Amino acid sequence: MAMKHAHPSFVLLMFLLLGLLPFLFQDPRALAVVWLCNLVLIARLGWKRSMVKAYALVGGVGAVFAAITWLPFTNVGVAYWSGSVPLINYPLQVTDIGVLWALGMGLRLANVALLSMYYLLSTSPREIAMGLRGLGVPFSVSYLLSLIFRFIPLVKNDLATIREAQMVRGMSTVEGNAFERIKKYGFLLVPLIFSSLKRVQLIANALDAKGFQIRNSQHRFYRSKRWKKAEVVMLLAGVCAVASLFYIARVHPEHIGVLIPGRI
Repeated sequence: MAMKHAHPSFVLLMFLLLGLLPFLFQDPRALAVVWLCNLVLIARLGWKRSMVKAYALVGGVGAVFAAITWLPFTNVGVAYWSGSVPLINYPLQVTDIGVLWALGMGLRLANVALLSMYYLLSTSPREIAMGLRGLGVPFSVSYLLSLIFRFIPLVKNDLATIREAQMVRGMSTVEGNAFERIKKYGFLLVPLIFSSLKRVQLIANALDAKGFQIRNSQHRFYRSKRWKKAEVVMLLAGVCAVASLFYIARVHPEHIGVLIPGRI
């Protein structure tokens, strides 16, 4: 079933269920299988090359950072190295279980980043609002949340315009040391913030002119999609599968890739 023809609420719920799977496992071997399955699914659905580059940057860097930060703070297992933080004497250690735990936390973030980035970058703001509305979220709340993603491209264009204007004035953000480049980005962020605040006021005036109200049950979508039987069956099967895995993880954690029982 093509996602673009499916009910928006079905798509949102399926991505939420897939996003819950990494939190049922701790072992990186199980999480690697989940990540590969999600990667095959996203590849079958199709994603643009720019999206692949964005995920490689965000997901890759985030996964490596999560693994490094979790590595020395697990005291379960056989220690390969032990030490302490100077001044506060906080114990640090690298154990066999800690290495697996750190890799698992990195793969968790890689899974969540893959699913969330694909959904947000491939789903239109209208579909996001319709999906939230189908789950019982008030129309006003779902619409305002969709506005956040609707104006991300506009903010990106504003940033490009401001950067070009500063380059015309002789400022380059790629020259100098790291501190100087960070300082130069302040000359980009300040006008970007003010232009975004100005746009917020324009949006508020436009919503008022159209009679938008936070508490108004008359707001609705024109030609909203209907649920299909296949979608209901797939959703129920997904809920049952995730619930079964959660039950097994709680009752028999040794059989489902749990490294440290009692920890998420």
